[in-house]
Amino acid sequence: MGKLSKANPSARELVTEILDKVLWWNTLKVIVQFLHTKNVEQVRVEFGFVLERDLEGKPQAQNQIVQLSDLESFIQRGLDEGTIEWAGGSDFLFHALGAEVAFVLCNDADVHLASADSSLLFELGHKISSSGIKVYDSGRLI
Repeated sequence: MGKLSKANPSARELVTEILDKVLWWNTLKVIVQFLHTKNVEQVRVEFGFVLERDLEGKPQAQNQIVQLSDLESFIQRGLDEGTIEWAGGSDFLFHALGAEVAFVLCNDADVHLASADSSLLFELGHKISSSGIKVYDSGRLI
């Protein structure tokens, strides 16, 4: 059972291969474009605990609603500020409002996507896969 499907046992979860920063951003762009086609306008973001910020006495980021059109720049700011980590110690989650799909930008430098709507999940999984990124369902390449 994956990170997202633990929260929703009826959800199925796909996971990308380990991604370098370029592939990570490319995957995020595919996800954002896909969500636009599903008329998603906002996402709810959830920040993981960043130990380094805590040790430095800095506050943790607050979960919030973000416009989908601003998500990429929002994530870039989070990376710059240290509230989001790429291949670090914490995960960053976002949930599409208006579509039953959620994502984890994982501390392992991969991306998890989950939904109880299998057709939606696999449609997105195949979009990501067609961009050259390997996507796995329970360890099997889709």
